[in-house]
Amino acid sequence: MNWGYITAFWTTVVMNCVQPVNWQTCLPVQDWLSPAIGDYIRFKTEEPYASEKRALRPLQVDDY
Repeated sequence: MNWGYITAFWTTVVMNCVQPVNWQTCLPVQDWLSPAIGDYIRFKTEEPYASEKRALRPLQVDDY
């Protein structure tokens, strides 16, 4: 696992969820952690923006 991901997770999620004002949002861990892990796995197996590139490929103009 890349240290950049761990650092970003720590500064974004952990440090914000420590604050009592954010507890209501952070508390249902099952609502945000499972999708986040799925996104991480998908991003590790696929090039960034690959699905967006596939969606735009049929609209590409070959003149340029």
